[in-house]
Amino acid sequence: MRRSGAESELLAEVAREVGRQRRRRWAGAGGGVIALGLLAGLWLRPGAIFPGVAVAPTATAFVSEPRREQLPDGSIVELRPGAQITHVFDAERRHVTLLRGEAHFEVTKDPARPFVVRARDVDVRAVGTAFAVDLGEKAVEVVVTHGRVAVEPAAAQIAFVDAGQRARAPAGGAPSEVSTLSAAEAATRLAWRVPQLEFSRTPLAEALALINARGAASGQPRIEIGHDDPAWREIQLSGILAADNTGGFLLLLETNFGIRSDRSGPTIKLHPAR
Repeated sequence: MRRSGAESELLAEVAREVGRQRRRRWAGAGGGVIALGLLAGLWLRPGAIFPGVAVAPTATAFVSEPRREQLPDGSIVELRPGAQITHVFDAERRHVTLLRGEAHFEVTKDPARPFVVRARDVDVRAVGTAFAVDLGEKAVEVVVTHGRVAVEPAAAQIAFVDAGQRARAPAGGAPSEVSTLSAAEAATRLAWRVPQLEFSRTPLAEALALINARGAASGQPRIEIGHDDPAWREIQLSGILAADNTGGFLLLLETNFGIRSDRSGPTIKLHPAR
């Protein structure tokens, strides 16, 4: 399913905001390890632990990204890691139940069969739109990225939510709270939709291999080490970085290790700063 212009712009803003946050918060961890900025504004250093991620005692590197599935009607769902849904699609109904976690839906238009997502005692109803639903412990939260949805708590008044707005339906059937999100707030709120590269004591060469493998699919320039200094083999990376944030990654290298990036050719070459 092709993304709408508004949807594509929001994802682009998500990526830009990730980059802006990291550029504001870069810092070195010392001891030959560079720490990459986290969305929460924290820093991951050797041995540090934050919710959902622990630094492994040995070197690791992997990609964390939402699972993307096509539903029977052609709609697309992105499931945040840990999220789970069930669904029923027939001639009259398009019903999805969010059992846990958070999911984003891009809904195929079908006026004869409204698309309904149920999260606990809240129904989110749409025809053709895009929105995220988060099943939290204290509330169900809906963020609309395109079009309009109706948020229907079981025992409260229906709230209509437009693109760029968020609705929070507290547990227990209280009325929904609708607010407008700034572009930066929306980017931070939905940053989980951007694939993340997770490093733990990962050697620079291995990190570059993973970054280049991900970047090739999106047309990003390849990054190569253009110097034979053996000390560069000791550089280790720990933390999380947006897969498409090449500029932020290069800035971290330049700031923490005095590495100069030559971007004059089709391939970015890393050299010692002079």
